[in-house]
Amino acid sequence: MYLRTVFGIATLVFALAASSFGYPVFVGPSDSEGHIYLTPPSEAEMQKMLDERLERHGCMHKSSDSQLKTGESADALIVTQPTSNMYDYDVLYYKIDVAIDFSSETVDGYVEVACSSLVDGLATADLTLTDGLTVTDVRVNGVSKSFTHGGDILTTYFTESLDAGDEFMLRVEYNGPPTYYNLDGMDFSSFNGRAVCYTNCEPWGARNWWPCKDFPFDKPDSADIIITHPTSYGGYPMECVSNGLLQSTDDNGNGTTTTHWFEKHPITTYLVAIVVTDFDRLDQQWEYEPGQYMQVEHNYYPGVPPSATWGSTYYMANYTIPSLDALSHWWGMYPFVDEKYGHMHYGWGGAMEHQTSTSIGPYFDTEYVIAHELGHQWAGDQITCSPFNHMWLNEGFASYSEVLYFEYRYGWPTGKSWLMGQRHLNAGTPYVENLQTDDVFDGTTVYDKASWLVHMLRHQMGDDVFFPAMQYYFHESEYVGRSANTEQFSQCLSDFTGTDWSWFFDAWVYQEGQPDYEYSYIYEENTKSSDYSVTFYLAQNNSGGVFPMNVDIVAYAGAYDSAFTVWNGTVGDIYTFTLPNAPDSFEIDPDDKILKTVKEVEWTMHIAVGDLPDPVYGEPYSFTFTAIGGTPPYTWEKTLGQFPYGLGFNSETGELSGTPAWTADYYFKLQCTDSSNPPLVEERGYGISVVEPSVQTGDCDNSGGIDIDDVVFLINYIFAGGPAPDPIEVGDVDCSGGVDIDDAVYLIGYIFSGGPAPC
Repeated sequence: MYLRTVFGIATLVFALAASSFGYPVFVGPSDSEGHIYLTPPSEAEMQKMLDERLERHGCMHKSSDSQLKTGESADALIVTQPTSNMYDYDVLYYKIDVAIDFSSETVDGYVEVACSSLVDGLATADLTLTDGLTVTDVRVNGVSKSFTHGGDILTTYFTESLDAGDEFMLRVEYNGPPTYYNLDGMDFSSFNGRAVCYTNCEPWGARNWWPCKDFPFDKPDSADIIITHPTSYGGYPMECVSNGLLQSTDDNGNGTTTTHWFEKHPITTYLVAIVVTDFDRLDQQWEYEPGQYMQVEHNYYPGVPPSATWGSTYYMANYTIPSLDALSHWWGMYPFVDEKYGHMHYGWGGAMEHQTSTSIGPYFDTEYVIAHELGHQWAGDQITCSPFNHMWLNEGFASYSEVLYFEYRYGWPTGKSWLMGQRHLNAGTPYVENLQTDDVFDGTTVYDKASWLVHMLRHQMGDDVFFPAMQYYFHESEYVGRSANTEQFSQCLSDFTGTDWSWFFDAWVYQEGQPDYEYSYIYEENTKSSDYSVTFYLAQNNSGGVFPMNVDIVAYAGAYDSAFTVWNGTVGDIYTFTLPNAPDSFEIDPDDKILKTVKEVEWTMHIAVGDLPDPVYGEPYSFTFTAIGGTPPYTWEKTLGQFPYGLGFNSETGELSGTPAWTADYYFKLQCTDSSNPPLVEERGYGISVVEPSVQTGDCDNSGGIDIDDVVFLINYIFAGGPAPDPIEVGDVDCSGGVDIDDAVYLIGYIFSGGPAPC
């Protein structure tokens, strides 16, 4: 178990600090390494959290309201895709400078956007902004320009086009009532008689209160958030909390105050957030390194003090620092340790991972949400999914952060209990196929199945590889401060580990369901060695595609048991091994490292072939199918699909042979029947691809070898207009990027003088 030795000390320090607030904190026993665990929630408390999880999880219940429903008018559809113009320039910086009027519930101000052109001839710039706000002026480098505004797209027209690398400043002046559409945007509410203005913008709600490029693929390097608000309202003082670090709070002398926050790290638009209301505050210090502290700020409604165990303030105070300890252990240092972390109450009933300052409803009396939203600071804030089809990269890691938090704080049995509460069978894909109509925040797939996905990736890699790979991804990869999709994440892990992981993501991100394992076995005694040979069959009886996985198997044989791992990469694989005693039983994945079902079935005949070798176009091919467990002889029949052109099949021997005559992908099903009475029958499908023959650099005449004839061929091509090597690359033996006399000389040196081989 990967727990830092200092955790015991940190826990005791936190226990003392928490007890000073009057909160009960119970310290449990230490393990063999000296790690001290707090007493975990009781079984009843864990079950209560699990029972309430779906209805209490903020973004989960947000999903029921935020998605468009079939039949809505086209005018109401959210713009979910950037315009092509938005890819032609890069946003470097935002400055939001607006005044908020509580009486009229309006905003008035401007946003400046520092940009850089990515193309030559840039003549326009598109931003997103709700039609409900009125644009009064748009300037480029201080000069007013013409613009159009409709369909949530604000287009500015330049007088002179810009070239790649040219930087420019857009300034949009605007006013009006902000929109809070589908729980996204800026809203005005109240709590205990105190007015509240707050924002909540995931996924496309930033445009509902400020002009921006409201998509996560283009983050600015930094942002200033400057809010002018009432100094007091309704008899209560007002203050503004936002992202990053507070720069200044200026009383304007006219009943308003201007509060300036600065986020110095890249931040996507939906994470920019403000809350303006009457706050009380609880300050804590997180010692992230010996003698190094970060400010933890909890801004809470006065009616929900830290002593109120039914409110979220209690949970902020008790569980934020332990969550920082836990998740910094697993994912690496909290990404914004040079700024702050904390919470701010707001008018929505859920919780939202706004960068450096999570917004949370006042009545969220549960522990796991503190860890979940903090987990987003790595997955979602430090690196943001893009586009939102890949929302699982945000929510799956945050949901698994809940598991890791429980594991770190209370031990793995508690973490596993929570993980099992996220277990759903026969669920859809974590990938969101249609942003316009599908549920971006589906709790079953985007949250829970994706959490299992992360758990399975952890165990397929092993902790010694997985956690260093994840810390590299979150802190050192090219995606830090940017966004990534599934394929980029997969490639990042493959590059770090030197192993291709695309097979894992292809299966678990884009396929529905899970492996439904069926297994059976036979064995016989070896009379000479007095042990037992076992033939074990492991199949996936899934309705969809195969889930290739390393699968743990435990064999029990009398007083002997043995654990081993097999690679199951097809719908059915056969394994043979030896046990000292006759096997009594087997367990498949006993530690629940895989989301799965398992069923033992009666042994029968099986086709003993998994994947087929791919034939090469124009080259002789032969492969013989075999069976095991039935009564020979076997007969074979193709029941579906077709064999590659040029190949024939012998139904008596099971041999597929011939010379492929066409490169293509093929699929067929084979049925095998044995000679028992009644006969045993099994059917199995196969995919096979006829591939182009590989070419050898230097074999210019395609003779199958390299000799003087290739030199003559090259000279004839270069000087006499003879045929070119096919493909031309085979003649570039020195890899210079072209075919010339140097290649002929290179070949002569290789053939006759022992020179280097063609590259």
